[in-house]
Amino acid sequence: MKQFSRVLAAVDFSKPARGAFDYALALSRQHGAELVVVHAVPPNQAFSWHARARLALTAKLRLRADRANVDLQDRVQQGDPAKIILLHARSLTPDAIVVGTHQRSGIDRFANGSVAERVAGTSTVPVFVVPHRHRTAPVKSFSHLAVAVDSSTGSHLAIEQALAMASDSGDRVTLLYLVPGSSSNVPPYSYRDGIAEYQDQLMRDAQRHLTLTVPALRHTPAAVDVRVLLGYSATEISRAVDSIGADLLVVGVPKRGVVLRALFGTTAARLLRVSRVPMLAVPEVGTVRTQDESASLRLAA
Repeated sequence: MKQFSRVLAAVDFSKPARGAFDYALALSRQHGAELVVVHAVPPNQAFSWHARARLALTAKLRLRADRANVDLQDRVQQGDPAKIILLHARSLTPDAIVVGTHQRSGIDRFANGSVAERVAGTSTVPVFVVPHRHRTAPVKSFSHLAVAVDSSTGSHLAIEQALAMASDSGDRVTLLYLVPGSSSNVPPYSYRDGIAEYQDQLMRDAQRHLTLTVPALRHTPAAVDVRVLLGYSATEISRAVDSIGADLLVVGVPKRGVVLRALFGTTAARLLRVSRVPMLAVPEVGTVRTQDESASLRLAA
């Protein structure tokens, strides 16, 4: 399986950026990849703003990279953070981008925007989004991946990416199949109303559909499960991810244009704000890889 050769990570002075660097460093160490860190100086601040602190941060990150035997390159540019990250991604063609997220909401999110959402929604390479956590935890290998699935092409590519990552027989992939509805929590008494039987039929239809449309399902060494979720609630998807103990959520990103708000523009964007596990946004176009040629995103502990 091809190894990653370059990983791009967005860094600044924030706690989410620290978590993103941890994951990017572990990923680079796992694959012997070059790690490029990009620091964007906000356009409303002078380039010299916190220059000494920025140099100190870079020196600290470089020391950690040296200890991990990872080649680190740093880039600093003034401008809109999301645009700077995407600009360097286009010029450096990394295998993956790693960004942190504050998971802001309400007025704070409206005022400050979301760099993670903008990068994940427009990048042509997979974007690994690390949520901010108040408690730091060591980076662990991905062994149980959840994939948000509907009938779109982007979802199929997300499945292929997840299967490429879950390359060992001990790994597990759970496909969260999304269908229109109100809730996937069916109480026992509802069997008399036929609701549970309906959900069972949806499960069988989903499994049959996925087996026919995603040939890789028949060849992966990982265990593959399917869970039907009625509706497109980000909170419900996040709750399902937590209940099955998944350590990564994979979501497909549709092409830009009128369908931009199909899955990523609504549900997936909200998932970035509520998911308690890292999320991988896989673009419908760009460098999504098949199982034979994809680099595994599993991180060393």
